[in-house]
Amino acid sequence: MVNSDVNFKEVIASFKNWPRVFKLLWKTEKKSLIIILMLSVLGGLSPSLILIGNQFLINSVSIGWEKGFHLVIKGLVLLASIYILQLIILQINEYVKGVFALKLANHVNIIIMEKSLKLTLKDFEDASIYDQLQRAQMEASSRPFAIFNQILFILSSFVTLVSTAMILILWKWWLVLLLLIIPLLSSLSLLRLGKKEFNVEWERAPTRRKSWYMSFLLTKDVNIKEIKLFNLGEHLLKQYKKINTDFVNVDKKLLFRRTILTSAINILNQIVVTLLTLYILIAALSNQIMIGTMVSYIQALSSTQSTTGTLLNQIFSMYENNLYMEQLFSFLDIEEEAHDQDDNISKIELNNINSIEFKNVSFKYPYQEKYSLENVSFLIKKDEVIAIVGKNGSGKTTLVKLLTKLYMDYSGEILINDIPINQYSTKSLQDNIGVLFQDFIKYELTARENIGFGKLESLQNNERLFEAIRKSGIYDKVNDLPQKLDTQLGRWFAEGQQLSGGEWQKIGISRAIVRDASLYILDEPSSALDPNAEKYLFESFHKLISGKIGIYISHRFSTVKNATRILVFDEGKIIENDTHTNLMKQNGVYAELYNLQASPYLYENSFHLIEG
Repeated sequence: MVNSDVNFKEVIASFKNWPRVFKLLWKTEKKSLIIILMLSVLGGLSPSLILIGNQFLINSVSIGWEKGFHLVIKGLVLLASIYILQLIILQINEYVKGVFALKLANHVNIIIMEKSLKLTLKDFEDASIYDQLQRAQMEASSRPFAIFNQILFILSSFVTLVSTAMILILWKWWLVLLLLIIPLLSSLSLLRLGKKEFNVEWERAPTRRKSWYMSFLLTKDVNIKEIKLFNLGEHLLKQYKKINTDFVNVDKKLLFRRTILTSAINILNQIVVTLLTLYILIAALSNQIMIGTMVSYIQALSSTQSTTGTLLNQIFSMYENNLYMEQLFSFLDIEEEAHDQDDNISKIELNNINSIEFKNVSFKYPYQEKYSLENVSFLIKKDEVIAIVGKNGSGKTTLVKLLTKLYMDYSGEILINDIPINQYSTKSLQDNIGVLFQDFIKYELTARENIGFGKLESLQNNERLFEAIRKSGIYDKVNDLPQKLDTQLGRWFAEGQQLSGGEWQKIGISRAIVRDASLYILDEPSSALDPNAEKYLFESFHKLISGKIGIYISHRFSTVKNATRILVFDEGKIIENDTHTNLMKQNGVYAELYNLQASPYLYENSFHLIEG
């Protein structure tokens, strides 16, 4: 949480981000930035030019009776020209700024996503980093431009303040001094409130994420069946309402405090301006200044007072926005793992996986005391199909994460072709692995993209895509779709075709197959398939593995019988490693689990025999 005690020194220190902010703006588009800055300076001069124009026009009326009406015309033309110039500058500036705002929002979102791509799976599973991402992304489309607008406003207002204040300073310098005192004190008060508002928003990131999740559960088609079936709608909506009602109640109190404080400040300011205006009127009545000059001074007084207050408020308000920028830059500065990003480290390009060996590999997740894998050792060679079985949480999926370099901080050795895995470039390693995770993505895109994402180079290669869907058993379904491969899948977008769970799984398997890898890993590949589809899948998988390596994780023991070997995991350790036949003879954990799963079928068959 941010400290709520604020002083002017802290405000100045907060602007340390300005160089990075300008660098961000500069990278968005240099030409537009320069044009906007120049137009802002010109815009800042406009109020003082208008004051001078008004003064010249009114005074020309006073002396026009003696020196001719042409002076009045000249004053009118001058004032009209200034107004027209101001309008032209304003319109051009608004257009250029509008385009720049779109580009800036896009640029910030892109750099956030680029940073996300550089983070590891470990980072995304770290709640604190995920909260930083949430805070950075939350206002990425609006806050950076709001800060830029404030910078422009400060620049323009400063030019206006100096130019209008000079009109008064040349007459009575102490008038300007009086005008500065109250806005300075009031802005400090508003700053403290602004910081408190930021603190509230900063602390809300986890809760706001939960609020978003409740909304996601209630409004997306992938969730709605279960939500309705279990009558969860009212329960989830109640949680959403509570979170957002709490937000509204807190915001209402802050808004009330800001309203009271702002009203008091405005009344005090108005009293000071009224007294100073009275002083100027007395000077005019005593013939110390002309009527036009009087009007000019009153307008300069009002302009200086309002500009001073607004300028200080913007500076202090910018401090609040700078707190947001600190969150953005803090996210962008998250240290990235350097195993594949250090240009000084030469990496081996992997062309083919012929063997995989784990030597005493141990691993535990961040902030966890218990090991997910402990002293795991095994060797897999080309042409082998390895099945991995075990209870939930026994380390099966963790092994896949290490093998695919999604996590690197393990002890022991993982060797590919007898070379440590970290000596290979991540890209070349992952290019050689086709994976279907248990929680695979159902892309709300076309069938072509859902399959072709396995290897982007094959996205337009229909022959390769159709070969993949034949092997996965989804060919007939895809061929019957309205636009075949180019049919939109899912329900999020127009003309989308929804698939069953088993069909989606086959699409996911096709995505792994199209990769043309030397290692295929399937994590619970048949969980949504019927027995016939499951049988077809594993027959196809064994054919696919010819000359390659295959690994599949399964809870269905009927699917693992034909594997070359079976690794049995229990609490992060391999407790058995052999063929199905040998494991059944050993009558150990595997045999016990196999018989337990097979017993209902054996009982059913024996019952039919007795009945017969």
